[in-house]
Amino acid sequence: MTRMGGIHPTSLRTRDSVVVRASADGKKLNGRSTHRVRATKAPPGSALDAAQAFSNLVLDSKKFVADAENAMIDLGPRAGVVSAGVLIHSAKSGGRDAGALEGAMASAMAEGKDFSHVVDKAKANLASMWAQKVEGRVSVELGWQLANDAEGTVMKAREMVALCDETRTPRDKLLFKIPATYAGIKACKTLEAEGVPCHLSHVYCREQAYAAVDAGVSVVQLYYSRLNAWYKAKGSSSDDVDPAYDLVRDTLARVKATGSKTKVMVASLANVDAVMRVLGVDYCLVGQRIIDELAEMPASDLGETIISDARASPGAGGAAANLSEADFLAACAASPAKEELELALKRNAARDADLMNFITQSKAGGGNA
Repeated sequence: MTRMGGIHPTSLRTRDSVVVRASADGKKLNGRSTHRVRATKAPPGSALDAAQAFSNLVLDSKKFVADAENAMIDLGPRAGVVSAGVLIHSAKSGGRDAGALEGAMASAMAEGKDFSHVVDKAKANLASMWAQKVEGRVSVELGWQLANDAEGTVMKAREMVALCDETRTPRDKLLFKIPATYAGIKACKTLEAEGVPCHLSHVYCREQAYAAVDAGVSVVQLYYSRLNAWYKAKGSSSDDVDPAYDLVRDTLARVKATGSKTKVMVASLANVDAVMRVLGVDYCLVGQRIIDELAEMPASDLGETIISDARASPGAGGAAANLSEADFLAACAASPAKEELELALKRNAARDADLMNFITQSKAGGGNA
């Protein structure tokens, strides 16, 4: 592993000087201000600044609204995910983002299209709006009803690409989010070969991760704290064992060994210690609280990164796995993957139903969404 403890902050890649804005609550930042200070850049020499030299820290936009009021370091979302849940939240909250659904409904009415078309059009509208606001990419969820339908997923992705083209959203700003089922990975392989970039989520075991890397998915998303919590609840993990770290390390090693284009994202990072464990991956999805904690820590407090360890990880190289569906499902059942995929399917089906109810009620009422 590569230690950072002895590295002088000035030898790391640094960001621009801090830009701050003050509010009136009188809270101090680093003991220097009599007003609340919210920086829009990582303080030079901080652990936040140093961490960004190893991984891109992406603010978890689901938690952004709740945490933003108390934020000290307001880096803002650098990427986003468009889903049924996000659409209904935007519509109910009002503001500019509500126009994505309103515009889709108006378009469907004008063109005489069925309202089942509204959701896809609204996702394309919101993706276009967000693509103009974030540095990175916008991931468009294709719909969990297709989780076990490879052909249906491919068809839906092609339809969404066409809708996003209509809004003139740059293709290099888009990803299409697909769950890591056997069918989902199969669909990703087809789509990536067509130049459609995929974001594979809900990866909890090596078989999923290696299959994703071998399929050439653009982004594979792992879940650190949730994975460890599952093993601990099953009694198969202890404080001396870190199965989530092992999965992240081995996935990154697989990418390096095979020369895959896949980028590794780690989500479900519960605290700063978890972030420090996985520095060296391409993306860390973090909450505002973690950003602020890292901003107050000196760079010397960062411990180790997985960069060197991943290069030497055993068993990460070799040919593509080519697992049978039965072997893949068995591996999922022996990890959190099966349970997490089933829970996500139920949760997202409920959100899809809520969105359709909202659209139907809005249509019946004759008003905008």
